[in-house]
Amino acid sequence: MANPEEEIVVDNGARKLSLDELGHTQPGMGRLMPEVGSRVWKLWYAAEARNWPLARYELEEAVSLMELGAFVRPKYERTMSRFLADDLAPVKQSIEDGDWAAFKAAFDGMIVAANAYHGVFNKGFIRWRLPDHPPPDLDLSPE
Repeated sequence: MANPEEEIVVDNGARKLSLDELGHTQPGMGRLMPEVGSRVWKLWYAAEARNWPLARYELEEAVSLMELGAFVRPKYERTMSRFLADDLAPVKQSIEDGDWAAFKAAFDGMIVAANAYHGVFNKGFIRWRLPDHPPPDLDLSPE
């Protein structure tokens, strides 16, 4: 076991970093939320195509990114937990049920709530919207 007074150094192959320096490299919401937005974009169009397995996958990936953001940036933990439980859960349920009408309503509500949370953190100028075309990098048709 290392002496508690010894600094722990991590070698990333290019440089040696203290744990404090390594901590500063962890992604914040500014890096994570564009990835979330991309997953949510794909989620919508997968559901619209009734590709429920792909919709489920994109939702799970978006949730993982949001949970990571809440973990590395604890000031978001409480509101993110509330968002996941209250606003995202109906989207998840509609995917499990394969119910397009319920999905559309839940998704629209989720986006309204997400944009409202931006305001809670003084970022009301960020208003996500669904792109008007499907993502070009995926075949969204069901198997």
